[in-house]
Amino acid sequence: MSQKFRVASCVATLMVVLRHSYTIAAFYPAGDYPQWLFSFEWGTLFWTDVAVPFFFFASGFFFMRSDYVANGTYFAMLRKKARTLLLPFVIWNLVGGCVLCVYDSEGNLGDSFASCLHNFFYSQWYGPLWYVRDLMLLMLAFPLYGWLYRRWFQVALVGVILYLMVFRWGPCDIYLLNAEGILFFLLGGLMQHHQGVLAWRGRRALAIILLLVWLAFSFFITSWDRDIHRLSLLVGMPAFWLALDLIPQRVQSICVRLAPYTFLVYVTHFYLLKALKVTLAWLCPGSAGVALATFLILPVVVVAVLVFIGQKWRRLLPRFYSFCVGGR
Repeated sequence: MSQKFRVASCVATLMVVLRHSYTIAAFYPAGDYPQWLFSFEWGTLFWTDVAVPFFFFASGFFFMRSDYVANGTYFAMLRKKARTLLLPFVIWNLVGGCVLCVYDSEGNLGDSFASCLHNFFYSQWYGPLWYVRDLMLLMLAFPLYGWLYRRWFQVALVGVILYLMVFRWGPCDIYLLNAEGILFFLLGGLMQHHQGVLAWRGRRALAIILLLVWLAFSFFITSWDRDIHRLSLLVGMPAFWLALDLIPQRVQSICVRLAPYTFLVYVTHFYLLKALKVTLAWLCPGSAGVALATFLILPVVVVAVLVFIGQKWRRLLPRFYSFCVGGR
């Protein structure tokens, strides 16, 4: 099970990087893009939409291995999470703020101390870190909901999950504690107590059929309508999990070796990817071939470069590396 989660983490991280390589706005600022290119990239955004919900699911699954209040380890847990989540959140937001000091076309840095503090907390200095922020808040709030995971209260937990699913669930956004993140975090925690559901593999044919349905849904029913988004993830999440078993063993082994660097890739890829993408768009404006190559190849290049840097950094300055990535 743990190996499958490592493979899933690697694949989901690649999906996030692929999402951020979206080239239409950079290569076609006037909106005169080829329809085929737009359809392909737009469909890919919907296909990769499972990545962050999966991160919340996996985080909930591993977090709920212990009842921190009943065990008297709540404050010890908070101290640990300050090192593994809060420090990286601060460090990489500050790195993002330094980038914005050089170039900030959208005013994300802020023009006053109050607006800077607001934008820092809301991850406008470095967008992808909103996930880390929400994860910290969910863990901080454990005493409010942790009792639901005790044996006699799990029916109430299922009720809360169903309520969120039916009445509150909408697409993820960067704002504070969105319902989708809470939903999948709680659901992942529930699966910690019912691991047989995740261990079930099913037939290979079922995984292939679900994968094809998920791909077809993503590329042919592209809409941010709430109900369509829900249906897409209800198909996509189990399809994603079962499709991991279709990955050849050799590729899975590579993913396991890369897994220790996925957090580094997640917190460092965004501005590097954006700078390279904008540079290529400036050199080859309006080129559909270059835009497509950028969309497909640049994420692989960026991940490879960041993993290489991570390996060298970890070997030469292990303590500093550990400090910056929260001990991972």
